[in-house]
Amino acid sequence: SCDNARAEGFFGLLKQEFYYPRDWSGTTVGEFMDELDRWMEWFRSGRISQRLGWLTPNEYRLSLGYPV
Repeated sequence: SCDNARAEGFFGLLKQEFYYPRDWSGTTVGEFMDELDRWMEWFRSGRISQRLGWLTPNEYRLSLGYPV
């Protein structure tokens, strides 16, 4: 079987950083999905990463000469 540690790590991070710190009572499904979409966009392109030399993914791509 495949090792799913990276997926488990991602979903643990999603729960710790996105889900648990907020009170979601009174939030509609649509509002929740919009917030999740914003968080995912930030995670993919705006989150500072030690692995990337303390750059965001967008900054790292730019440093390699790739368009953002």
